[in-house]
Order: sequence, then structure tokens, then C-alpha cells
Amino acid sequence: MVQAIRNFDEGLRKGLGIVIRCEPCNSRVIYRCIDFQGFIAPGADIEALNWRCSGCRARAVYIRYTLLGDFERESLAQWKAPPTMRRAL
Repeated sequence: MVQAIRNFDEGLRKGLGIVIRCEPCNSRVIYRCIDFQGFIAPGADIEALNWRCSGCRARAVYIRYTLLGDFERESLAQWKAPPTMRRAL
């Protein structure tokens, strides 16, 4: 049985990725959780956050954690914070 991930900190500790799928343009992007370390609160629920598609800027409705296997590491997207966004200390 698969155990649900309770918060962002748990996903980060387990080395998971975040899948964001956009319904309007049907794009799928996978980011590493560690890319968001310091920008997402440790106790946050990622599904409750406001995610946008990097292509069409529509609000994404499918946000889930995923295991990062060797076959998916090549297709990972790298997230970089916008210049105006500062890392929380």
C-alpha cells in the first residue's frame, strides 16, 4: 500500500519530484522538490498552492508527488526563482 505524503518537508526528505499537469495545453512538467527548498514552507500541502503552467500560464489543477526513477531524471525541468522572489530564511 502506498503511503500518502503529508507535507512538503516529507516529500523533500524522501527525494521526490513534483508533477504539474496543465489541462488546457496538456503539458506535463516534473520538478525536483529540492528546487523549491526555502520557497515552500515545510508544512505546506503542495496541492493547495497556486501553480501555473509554464507554457500557457493557466492554473494547473493536477499537482502530485512522484518518485524520480532513472528514466525520468532526463526529463526533469529545473525551476529557478524569479529575480523578485527571495528565499525564506
